[in-house]
Amino acid sequence: MNLKQLITNHRRLVLLSAISVVALVAVLLLWLRNRPQTVMPKRGTITEAVYALGTVKSEFVFKIKAALPMAIKTVAIKEGDKVQKGQTLLVSDSGTTFRAPFAGTVTSLTVNTGELVITGMQLLVLQDLDRLYLEYSLEQESALLVRPGQKAELTFETLRAPPSHGIVDRIYPNEGQFIVRVIVKDLPPAVLPEMTADTAIEVASKKNVVMIPMTAVKNNTVTRLRNGKRTVVKVQLGTINNEWAE
Repeated sequence: MNLKQLITNHRRLVLLSAISVVALVAVLLLWLRNRPQTVMPKRGTITEAVYALGTVKSEFVFKIKAALPMAIKTVAIKEGDKVQKGQTLLVSDSGTTFRAPFAGTVTSLTVNTGELVITGMQLLVLQDLDRLYLEYSLEQESALLVRPGQKAELTFETLRAPPSHGIVDRIYPNEGQFIVRVIVKDLPPAVLPEMTADTAIEVASKKNVVMIPMTAVKNNTVTRLRNGKRTVVKVQLGTINNEWAE
């Protein structure tokens, strides 16, 4: 056998050994994954929550719309400007002056000086960016669990900040959906209207209850191990969250 054949045979042997090792590891992982896991029930506090995506809204929004056709004589502000209460915003050719009803930020301006506008056209939007709240649209199943006064925890995915905390202020129907409003006192300074937050609204909490992992529950039954014997037992669940069940 020449040197070339020896090298070829060695490579084949190394390849076969590597394949064997990979196959053995795969079989071991599959066995570990399918092996029944035994866990002990525990006592503790369990919290059930409704999870929803909320949108930041301003408490005070002022919109100027044209009541009749007119020309804009003066535009005294620009988008993004912060204005004071009573400050002039727009002046029409007839001398009508539009003033800010509160201190805020101009978030939309759709008209220029000298432009003609038609009836119903929106000219300007002013918002108070310091007084914000979160709004949620829930389906009936979730809405039935939500009540004013419940606690909420919010996180903004793109902000590296601790979770914010709020309280459910009100819930009401609107065109087939159910609107929830949450007041938050510790919103990060960078948060602006129309940003979104992942939110957990705490709808139930119980202390000192017996809990089992949700992964152990199959069709309202668990497998009980007692004295080395496995028995399928039917269970009645109480409060449930993503990981545990009462």
